[in-house]
Amino acid sequence: METRILLIISLVMLLTSPVACSGVEGLDSHRISGMVMGHAGFVLHDPFRTLFIRDPLFTYKLYPLPPDLSDSDKRKLDRVYYPRTRQMLVDNYDVIVFHDARFQHFIPKQIHDLDYAFREAQLTGIWVFMGSFLWDWVLDISILREVVPINHHENARYFGFQVRFDRDRDPVFTPFLEYGIEKVLGNAVAEMTARQGSTVWGEIVPLNQPWMVSWKPGGADPGMQWVLIQWYLEGWWNEENNPYALDVATNMLLYSAGREMIIDIQARREARHMFTSLQTQKSIVISMMEWADAFGANIQPLALSLRGLEDQIQSTYADYFEQDYAKTISFLSSMSGTVIEISNEAIRLKDQALLWVYVIEWLSVTGIGLLSGLVAWTLMIRRRLYRQVGATRLRPHDLE
Repeated sequence: METRILLIISLVMLLTSPVACSGVEGLDSHRISGMVMGHAGFVLHDPFRTLFIRDPLFTYKLYPLPPDLSDSDKRKLDRVYYPRTRQMLVDNYDVIVFHDARFQHFIPKQIHDLDYAFREAQLTGIWVFMGSFLWDWVLDISILREVVPINHHENARYFGFQVRFDRDRDPVFTPFLEYGIEKVLGNAVAEMTARQGSTVWGEIVPLNQPWMVSWKPGGADPGMQWVLIQWYLEGWWNEENNPYALDVATNMLLYSAGREMIIDIQARREARHMFTSLQTQKSIVISMMEWADAFGANIQPLALSLRGLEDQIQSTYADYFEQDYAKTISFLSSMSGTVIEISNEAIRLKDQALLWVYVIEWLSVTGIGLLSGLVAWTLMIRRRLYRQVGATRLRPHDLE
């Protein structure tokens, strides 16, 4: 039983993540590694985190930071989630998303490490403002103020708006114009002042204020720094509101890394959707395997099949990273039969395990019913355990 439990745990760790290809030689160097750090109530819905989960090009680590914790408690979380040394910071991450991250508890060394990484190690920073807290409590009072491409940020307020993109900029956002991203409605705005030398990618309509600003700070090898506005579960970056939000985020990250941006938007969306569907199916299979294992079913053959499926999926990651979407989609489509077979086998194991549960329950209920009926019939109908009571009456001498 312990061996089976360990096998299940290993499978969950290896297969439930869409980034389980670290064992494939040469792929790690093509991947973009990120950290999403921020307000514990909002960071789970961050669009970049959603992208990192679904797209195998990315790996990531999540750091949910409750804003109301004391500084000492936040430092305890740092020891669990945050890189302990400068070298770990620059070696393990290509981008950090600060989603309303109130890290005013950072000691000077951590602040200087970030400043170094942004200026000298090509670390990309994406600063997502939910209001003025990140600016007032963190950036404006530290040397990181000089890293971001704005020198002022006001609190956010609800306001319906659209974005007008600058056609003269590099093609990060303009490829999506034909898909109507300028018609997408946002729901909150905040006034921010762009620094001289920064790039304003779009303006808020009708306020004519900067919506997205970026630049590379001074340094030997600086990383791109982005400032954007996002509102909790809603707004311009919400996928239900803006179907191309994840693709826009992908282009931003590819551009920041100096890589070729998306060459076929629709094909990439289809390939990413197929990867996501496969991961969902694998998660369902693993859940059924766990259920069957709990009842003693032999899941090892199915586990080997699932591992083989994962190896096949990994083999197409290289094509996806090189944006050969036609080959990726064709290969993933050809695997549908294998996925169906594995799913059917998992269902068979689950049903087999449930069959014994149903049989045992049926025998138990039937046995108890028969026994109860026998007892009732014996006592209430045949009355074999009852003794006939003789009639008694008073005799004359008993009255004297």
